[in-house]
Amino acid sequence: MSRAALLERPWPDWFAEAMDRTMPPGAEPLSLFRAIGRSPRAWSKFAGGSLLDRGPLSLREREIVIDRTTARSGCDYEWGIHVHLFGERAGLSQAQIHDTARPTVDPTLWTVAESVLLETVDRLLDKKSLDDSEYDALATHYSEAQVLEIIQLIAFYHGVALICGAFDLAPEPGMPTLPSSGD
Repeated sequence: MSRAALLERPWPDWFAEAMDRTMPPGAEPLSLFRAIGRSPRAWSKFAGGSLLDRGPLSLREREIVIDRTTARSGCDYEWGIHVHLFGERAGLSQAQIHDTARPTVDPTLWTVAESVLLETVDRLLDKKSLDDSEYDALATHYSEAQVLEIIQLIAFYHGVALICGAFDLAPEPGMPTLPSSGD
């Protein structure tokens, strides 16, 4: 049971329209959306920062960043949604998906550029900054627009993890959860 009251049917018009744009046809709105949707202002700020539209990163790059960020932030809810809905479409193997949740990733599972993505997530979550060599490694593999998108994704999904944790959102039915540290 979530700490947050979830928006219930009948949806306000603005929320129904937002869900028509956001959710697949016939799918119920996610608990996270229903929690944030209690406030039209909060929803508009949240939706405006999500970065799930087509941007400068490939789907695979975007999902590597999101999966690692949500896993490192301990967010079963969002990690499960992303690996379930996007993992296969992003071309991530089960070993790679599982690896995003490990304390230390296995560099043999990733390209050099993907390893830099994973290291960038770790550095920003651990230190809240990148030193010159870490930034240079990122900039060697990614354009300026991509670097900005990577940093914004990490910040946004760390924030999503905080929202999910504050509301104590349980994973959506049928979604995977983070593997235990012994896995």
